[in-house]
Amino acid sequence: MALHLPKPRSTKPAQKTVGLDGLNVSVSTAATSGVEKSKSVKSGGLAGLTSKVSVRQIRTEIGKEGLRQAAVDAGRKPPSDRTLRRWAQQGRIPHPDVTERAQRRAAIERLGGIDAVAKKIGRSRSAVSRYRSGETNELRADAKKKLKNVKARDIMDRAGVLRPDGQPKKATIRVRGGVSVRNGSEEGYDYRVRTLDFANSDSPFSLDETRELAMALANDDHARVVAILERHATMDYPENKGFDQYGDTFGFHFDSIEAVHIDWT
Repeated sequence: MALHLPKPRSTKPAQKTVGLDGLNVSVSTAATSGVEKSKSVKSGGLAGLTSKVSVRQIRTEIGKEGLRQAAVDAGRKPPSDRTLRRWAQQGRIPHPDVTERAQRRAAIERLGGIDAVAKKIGRSRSAVSRYRSGETNELRADAKKKLKNVKARDIMDRAGVLRPDGQPKKATIRVRGGVSVRNGSEEGYDYRVRTLDFANSDSPFSLDETRELAMALANDDHARVVAILERHATMDYPENKGFDQYGDTFGFHFDSIEAVHIDWT
């Protein structure tokens, strides 16, 4: 009789991030990819929680001339109307440097324009203009953090996950994926495919956890999303009680994620 043994973990955790406790943790690339893919499912509650928007939306927000200027800023020839239509039809800009500048322009436009962004992050108009064009690759550390937070809150608001008072709505989370759990008192891992319904956690996601999760989604920091889910699964999910943290990783790991679903209420 053939033995149907669980598949061993095929890859080691490959991405580094910082968890809620300030610990450096490693998470699986297959898990972060699963979070990213879940954003494309309109009914999954993650749609819109991304800093990257479609070429069609970019063209709507900054217009043809904005797209042309993004190409010029990247040192390329201004694209023709035909080229711009092809980009929109294909849903992609074939040049990463143009894509980056177009995304920056669109994000700044959504936040109210150069003057509004300069005021929000405490920098000069010229500094924001240089950042938008790519002349400055990164803002200073304090301004970079402020812009990241401002963009994230705007994305969260547009995605409908914030209450009128600015606090995140309650998140009811379900995750399906391949997991491995290590008991601190025993050697080896338990591998299986499971669906974790975090509504059944001993302790629901706190307001701080929910806020950090939503902000990580909005910032496309999928590694941090996985780290937050793993921490909660380790510490507060009933079936995992007794599985403790060890080393610089968690006792509970997502080796892969098939789907993430969040209901915001």
